[in-house]
Amino acid sequence: MKNLKKNDTAETYEIGFNAGLDALDNINDSLGNVPPDVLKDALAGLLTAATRCTYAFAPNEEAANEIIELSRQFGLKDFKKQKKEILKDKNE
Repeated sequence: MKNLKKNDTAETYEIGFNAGLDALDNINDSLGNVPPDVLKDALAGLLTAATRCTYAFAPNEEAANEIIELSRQFGLKDFKKQKKEILKDKNE
């Protein structure tokens, strides 16, 4: 286990991001090929767990809300970028 400090933001972000991807892999392994409405319920459970932990570990509710909003913005930005790259690759 690494001895990370508060200023190791990029590294600790990457650890959390990869843990989220691992959780999604676990959901996929558990559910297999399911309709989107079933996947939606599993994603809601995953996001609820992450949100609950955010409120538990943040110093206060306002800080938790900021983390959640920043994460939502990062996720949307990454999604749009990836979608744009996929469309570009299809057109080449």
